[in-house]
Amino acid sequence: MRRRPLALFAVLVVLVGACGGGDDGEDDATAPDDNVGASVVEGSEQEPVATAPTTTVTIPPEATEIPDLQIVFVEFGEAGYVVVANQGDDSAQLSGIHLCQLSVCIDLGTVVDGAAIAAGDSAEIAAATIGGLSIAGGEAALFSSGDVTDPDAIVAFVQWGTGGSRGEVAAAARIWPAGASVEPDPAFNSIELYGDPADPESWS
Repeated sequence: MRRRPLALFAVLVVLVGACGGGDDGEDDATAPDDNVGASVVEGSEQEPVATAPTTTVTIPPEATEIPDLQIVFVEFGEAGYVVVANQGDDSAQLSGIHLCQLSVCIDLGTVVDGAAIAAGDSAEIAAATIGGLSIAGGEAALFSSGDVTDPDAIVAFVQWGTGGSRGEVAAAARIWPAGASVEPDPAFNSIELYGDPADPESWS
């Protein structure tokens, strides 16, 4: 009769030991995985930031105020022409406004009907009037006076191919990058302004 409690005690010791040993196993088996249930954020790794394409030339910083009169289109060849547009709200008087191409300069008041361009309208200046418009190289420079060497007088400019003789004047006026020139696409035989007139890449 006295041995029975001892046997029962021994059984309890064995059971307690078995349960204690299982705790370590349970901890290992049921330990939460830090990665389980964690949401993966796509693009969480830093990706290279795309940069805007840069032009091949330096655009003049904050060019002087763009006047109402602007050169917007050049068609090459003997039947070509330069389009001068009035982008202002009032009629633009042309007497005293000069358009130059290489060695030729003309007063627009003498070649445009009425010597004026209405607001929102434009005028075509024939290539023959300004000494031709070769796709190989040239320029169209618009001046507010007859002094075609004055940076304060030049109001619009574009040159293409081998260029012209007034690129330095336009650069000094900060309306064209020094040494820049548009390369026309022979398939179109013309160039047209689509953006900032001070950026040669706005011409295509």
